[in-house]
Amino acid sequence: MERREPGGISIPPSYPELVREMLEKEIIEGNLVAGERVSEDELARRLGVSRTPVREAMRVLEGHGLIVRQRGKGTYVARLTTSAEAETLYQLRGPLEGFLAERAAEGITAAELVQLESLAAGFRDALPGVDGQDLTLIIRADSLLHWCIYDAARSELVSIVHSYWGRLMRELYSRAYVTESPAHFAEQHDEIVAALRARDGRAARKAMEDHIGSGWEAVRSSFDGR
Repeated sequence: MERREPGGISIPPSYPELVREMLEKEIIEGNLVAGERVSEDELARRLGVSRTPVREAMRVLEGHGLIVRQRGKGTYVARLTTSAEAETLYQLRGPLEGFLAERAAEGITAAELVQLESLAAGFRDALPGVDGQDLTLIIRADSLLHWCIYDAARSELVSIVHSYWGRLMRELYSRAYVTESPAHFAEQHDEIVAALRARDGRAARKAMEDHIGSGWEAVRSSFDGR
């Protein structure tokens, strides 16, 4: 996936970043399952690359909470998140990502607003159609929209969001989308985008906190089996 610098300039991802995206996709889609031991050599052979980009990619994924290294035992795909851990994570997400939305409202550029509105439309386009629901596509569209906002905040606190985002993508987002209609989240995205367009920081913070709160209620329900 290309990333964009301020001004809308597209920059191709580096080779280690491409490998990281490949490995992340394998974990998120369940081809590498929780608790499975992973080997740099084996992954390099399977992906047809050298060990160096695999090593760098695994280091990043460890920081994102998808890979864990156990001294003297090896490297494994991180276990799934418990209900208590998910609750703690969402308690962190609300104020942190609400703050980032407020910061974004204060400094988002016209080009970023155009991109954000395009991503919001892209999320709606990914919603269930006649062929059913493609969770992978919906979750990816959601992630791109959120990161457009958080990048616009230009805050060093985004490093904290990076540290747990992979775990959210792997399991918690899918939990939310099986217990709550994605269309509901699309409406909340529109509220966030409207607040950012109006450069209303307080409204942007509240809209983001409400959005994350709704996500937690859906995740909690999935743990409860409702």
